Amino acid sequence: MKKAFTLVELLVVIGILGILTVTLMISMSGGTESARAAKCLTNLKNLSSAVQTYAGVNTYYPLAGSIEKLKYDESDGISAAKKVYYERPGWLSWSSQGQYPSGSTKGGSGWFVSAYEENEDVRSHAITNGALWKYLSGNRDIFVCPAHKIEQAGYNPLFTYMMNERFGWCSDGKARSESWYGVKYGRLAHADKILLFAEFQWKDLGDKVSGIRVLSPNSSAGTTFDCVLQYKNENECIGFNHISGKDKVAHVAFADGHTEKLTLPKRGADPTDLTEWLCEGIDVSFDGKVYEKVE
Repeated sequence: MKKAFTLVELLVVIGILGILTVTLMISMSGGTESARAAKCLTNLKNLSSAVQTYAGVNTYYPLAGSIEKLKYDESDGISAAKKVYYERPGWLSWSSQGQYPSGSTKGGSGWFVSAYEENEDVRSHAITNGALWKYLSGNRDIFVCPAHKIEQAGYNPLFTYMMNERFGWCSDGKARSESWYGVKYGRLAHADKILLFAEFQWKDLGDKVSGIRVLSPNSSAGTTFDCVLQYKNENECIGFNHISGKDKVAHVAFADGHTEKLTLPKRGADPTDLTEWLCEGIDVSFDGKVYEKVE
């Protein structure tokens, strides 16, 4: 008699092959996410290094957002005074379009550049006229998290990182530091605790926090998410966009240049509270479930 597999044996073999296939697919998927997460952290490290280089050259940290002013030039006498436009570009530039002819454009929506700005000319000058561009070897990929780029492919984001508003700029056109120049390099106390960069939130956190701005298919591209983390007057928080095991993780960089992965708190302080603490440089403890201020 010829030996052959029984039906039961064939089903067992097929079952084993199916389990191995699923395991391999999960493993490959995890590896891809790990690679994207590693690239995101590398992007933040490169941005932080560019900030340190810029600050070393200019004696001030770059501004989180561009600051603009209109002043009077009275060189030809008061009767012939002209309004002259001045700008200090932020790490990404929102203006850099030359002198404005009148005060009507100062602080107007015409110079606002969001992560999803549709105008290609605006997208280009926002990156290349930003304070950090020449310190990043002309590499646009550094400004976008690869996981975000894939998840939001239909939006083609210009950038996915925000800089802490504490480094200069606020909505009334005056630097948060109350200085035209921003924060002086080398004089920042607790630089290892003060947030420098973070991703913006682009995944729904469910019932964890209500009111956090999350990009959705119904959002208006061109007005959603700017490059400044406005922790004072907006429902903005660091983005817990990556998965590590069963946890949602945020990638952040601090003013001394180091990067970290922060786990979404399971209870206690919500992400907006944690964001404000980090932006202010408040010492924070974490026991694996709860973030708390260290008094």
